[in-house]
Amino acid sequence: MKFRTAITDLLGIEYPIIQGGLHRLGIEPLVSAVSDAGGLGLLTAGSYPSKKEMIQDIELVRSRTDKPFGVNLAIGIRRPMDEFVDGAIEAGIKIVFTSGYSPVQYMEQFKKAGIKVIHVVPTLKFAKKAEELGCDAVVVVGFECGGHPGLDEVSSLVLLPEVVQELTIPVIAAGGFVDGKGLLAALSMGAQAVQMGTRFVMTEECPLNPSIKAELMNAGSHDTMIIKRSIKKPNRVFKSAAAIKVDKLEKSGAGIDALLPMIGGEAYEKMLTSGDVHSGILSIGEGIGRIDTCKSARSVIEDIMKEAEESFRQINMYAHSSTGTL
Repeated sequence: MKFRTAITDLLGIEYPIIQGGLHRLGIEPLVSAVSDAGGLGLLTAGSYPSKKEMIQDIELVRSRTDKPFGVNLAIGIRRPMDEFVDGAIEAGIKIVFTSGYSPVQYMEQFKKAGIKVIHVVPTLKFAKKAEELGCDAVVVVGFECGGHPGLDEVSSLVLLPEVVQELTIPVIAAGGFVDGKGLLAALSMGAQAVQMGTRFVMTEECPLNPSIKAELMNAGSHDTMIIKRSIKKPNRVFKSAAAIKVDKLEKSGAGIDALLPMIGGEAYEKMLTSGDVHSGILSIGEGIGRIDTCKSARSVIEDIMKEAEESFRQINMYAHSSTGTL
């Protein structure tokens, strides 16, 4: 079973599985592996010093797979994206995922270049705005997600069908999805694909330090927490010593100047390099508690699709049984 959907048709991919944007981790090895396995890999623009390095990685992906892939642009999160938008267009990218602030300032450029634009949203309100703006699809992220779930704190189970009911463009589900059962659940609620960040962090091709992967392998669903609520940028992260310290500072009334040394890019880079997950802040979703392997991206996708198919057949079998009971 291929599970052909509006998103697989729109993006030209084999399976309705998308790798989420991953700062400093969403680069060529992982992107090539996900796309070549039939999903959609996304290069995270903010991972690169400039558009030159991003374009070099785009060409490297193209040399390793002829399958579709795209670029993730986090607008207004860390730094201006103007040059990376220009770089994506120059390189002939045809799929762009945007997150953070509205992509309104870039929509004319994207459309002129024939680019499919998918915007990441945490609420129904922003999903509607993305549709009005002309986005081709949206990713709706529930409160379970790693990274930025928005201020409303609504779970995927509630948020997803709410958005699907109100929109006419395809919806991609994100937040808590790590396996085939989750994919099937998302499709049953009207989503046309799932986007997974945490699941692809825990793959062989992801360039995360092996020491950090080993620590995450033993994490449970309770080993994440929300920080940065005080600055209205809630962020679900691994419950590291640094994250706990940030939380305590926030609760004591500390301002951005006191938080920045721990939540800024320098601390993140140091954590990635050192392999000490407790020295920095790492965005991770609650789904980490259901991940106990670190396989190749291809194996992960194959496992997801196999489990989704088996689950579908099981449900179908019960539905057509003589008793009709589960």
